[in-house]
Amino acid sequence: MSQDFTIQEEESSPINLGSIIGAAKRRFLFFLIPFVLILVGSVIVGLILPPSYLSGGTILVETQQISPDLVESTLNTDPNQRIKAIEQRVMTRESLLKIIDKYNVYGNDRKVMTVSTLVDWMQENIQIAVITSSLGGRRGEATIAFKVGFIHESPQIATDVANELVTLFLSENVRTRTERATEATAFISEEAEKVRRRLAQVESEIVDYKRKNKDALPEHLGLRQNMLERTEMEIRDMRRDIRALEEEKRYLQIELTSARTGRTAEGGLQQSEPAQSLATLKDQLLDVSSRLTDSHPTVISLKKRIEALEQQVEAETAAALAASQGQSSAPTAYNPVVETLQVRISATDEKIAELRRQISAASGRLKDLEAIILEIPQVERGFASLNRTYEDLLAKLNSLETKQAQAQLSQNLEEEKKAERFVLLEPPIIPTEPISPDRPKIMGVGALFALAVGVGFVFLIEFFDKRIRSASELEAVLKHPPIVSIPYIHTQEEAGKQRLKIVFYALIPIAVIALLLVIVHFLYQPLDEIFYKVWMAFDQLRVTLF
Repeated sequence: MSQDFTIQEEESSPINLGSIIGAAKRRFLFFLIPFVLILVGSVIVGLILPPSYLSGGTILVETQQISPDLVESTLNTDPNQRIKAIEQRVMTRESLLKIIDKYNVYGNDRKVMTVSTLVDWMQENIQIAVITSSLGGRRGEATIAFKVGFIHESPQIATDVANELVTLFLSENVRTRTERATEATAFISEEAEKVRRRLAQVESEIVDYKRKNKDALPEHLGLRQNMLERTEMEIRDMRRDIRALEEEKRYLQIELTSARTGRTAEGGLQQSEPAQSLATLKDQLLDVSSRLTDSHPTVISLKKRIEALEQQVEAETAAALAASQGQSSAPTAYNPVVETLQVRISATDEKIAELRRQISAASGRLKDLEAIILEIPQVERGFASLNRTYEDLLAKLNSLETKQAQAQLSQNLEEEKKAERFVLLEPPIIPTEPISPDRPKIMGVGALFALAVGVGFVFLIEFFDKRIRSASELEAVLKHPPIVSIPYIHTQEEAGKQRLKIVFYALIPIAVIALLLVIVHFLYQPLDEIFYKVWMAFDQLRVTLF
């Protein structure tokens, strides 16, 4: 009955715990040896790996001290972009080689390794982290500070290089901002000087243009029009005077004819009807000419009638002269009236000739004035073009002078370090704790790996071992349950060996733990310090919880 119960119990259990325990007892050494070797190896690797120390400083991005509403800086780039730009300048091949040689960063490797490899190592060991702060809403984040650090096996070298990098960042920022502000001021000053030279050139062109077209300047248009009107009035007056003189001359000629024939004005010399009509028409023409132009139909009609009457009067005068000459074919005595009339006629002719010369001169001036007035719009267009150019250049110069003053203020702001600047908030200090390797993590991962390898090793050995150790294994082979199962009987000698084996197995973990503690104490950190740190951690945890 006991046999059947044992066999059924083995068959009913999906996981044979007894077989697992038995396999663990049989293969304990196969588990323990790889476990101990891998665990010790991971501890040794964690302790042998050289420590790396990180030393770094924090640089604050300080905003402009003077309100931008009063003085606006010429450099309004994002601090993050400026940090990236300075990083590219600081981490150049030449700068990094100077730092490597100055602090002997890589020791003898400097003589063996290539320059490119050393520079790559240096760049990988430099750490730059930007610290941002949220502005709220959709405004994004603003850079308020950044950290500059260096990783090295020597904490002193890490500190020295970090200090050098921080100094380079600070000095490069000051140099870059001052240089850009100076360049902006110089550029604007140069542009303003170019505009001044161009403005002086345009002023000279305006003076030359005025000198060349002094008679047709737009501002003289009103004066020229007044002169034109006065000249036209003078011509009309002189023509009226000529007509009056011609009328007077004709009257004198009639008197001269009468005097030669022996008749005088007192004797009842009367003007003919055509002469009287001619005088009337000339008076009408003078009156109309003051109100109408020469091309007006009324003026033209009056001139034609006057011309016809003048021809008729001249014909009558000629006939009267011929009759007087026929009557006095014999020489006559001296007549003072005739002499006086002849003198007056000669004076009248001279006056008429002088007035005609004056009309000719006035007509020439009139043509010149008309030509000048016609030329003024063209001159005005050219003058307006020069004036527009002058005004544009003047406005540009005023704007550049304003910007120049602003750029000079910005330059002073940068030189006196009142603008946005980098301020060393925390200088690099000598680190006391390495950042790598993470020895507890390496040891923990090594322990897990050692456990997995040990269990896997035992599983493989059991898998390939085909010996039968239980009734269920025998039944699986024979395809028939066994009749009886006889348990193994241990002797006293075997029991003693079993106890010694258990003691040995118990001593092995103790020895391994003791070896690990010795390695940690002498190669990593004294145990009393580790115990003190653990004690402080537990005490802090207790205070936090309770």
